[in-house]
Amino acid sequence: MIHTENSTIDCVDAGAGPALLFLPGSYSTPAAWRPMQRLLPAGYRQVGTSLLGYGGSSETRTAEDTGIAHEVRLVETLARQVGEPLHLVGHSYGATVALAAAIAGRVQVASLALFEAGPLALMREQGHEDLYQAMLRMSLDFASAVAQGERDAPRRIIDYWGGDGSFAAMPDAVQGYCWQTAASNVLDWRSVFGFGVTLADLGRLRMPVLLVRGANANPAMLALTDALRSGIAHARCQVVAGAGHFLISSHPAECAGVLSSFLAEVA
Repeated sequence: MIHTENSTIDCVDAGAGPALLFLPGSYSTPAAWRPMQRLLPAGYRQVGTSLLGYGGSSETRTAEDTGIAHEVRLVETLARQVGEPLHLVGHSYGATVALAAAIAGRVQVASLALFEAGPLALMREQGHEDLYQAMLRMSLDFASAVAQGERDAPRRIIDYWGGDGSFAAMPDAVQGYCWQTAASNVLDWRSVFGFGVTLADLGRLRMPVLLVRGANANPAMLALTDALRSGIAHARCQVVAGAGHFLISSHPAECAGVLSSFLAEVA
């Protein structure tokens, strides 16, 4: 755990070698990466964290200030603790935060490995206004459900990414945690909708980038991955067969293999 003047940040640090910083998605903690991490070869320093409002990481955003810069500052704090350069590995919202940190340029990022990243502004720039508006409506309906105290409000998000029935299939304890942290997920959506990344921003990235999506990704993720691949000069894309949005949990061996191959080239 890292303690700053006004907050705490989860920090799980193990191993030695090139530093990998794992950023989980919404509703997640460092535990989300463990099935994959156990399958990675030795020789890396593996650092895990929780994003704002999850696990032991304090929520620093407010309804009036949801800028993704809050999350970028978390990454920068961890970078000072761990040392640089960092290989950033992110899933879902965590992958979008990793991308935002790389674009901000205040952390020396050796490489990016982005599993189902969702920088939503790219959909509009690429002409997918229908997908963008559908996701916006879904996120607003979710925020309204949270405000009204609907205990299964997170189902709207989990099933959007994972397919109908995904939330119901989760253990009761996991469903309960999703509800406990739903207010932070509302802020996550506001943060990512406010992240005005452009193809020009992507074009300035010079580090190696790995893009990974599931073969069963929904149409929005297909569009987002295509946009990232077209905008990043040094990007390569891998598709995990049989996987959907939660691929790091459902297909850890395949994801670990893809990441291991990438790191063997760039780390």
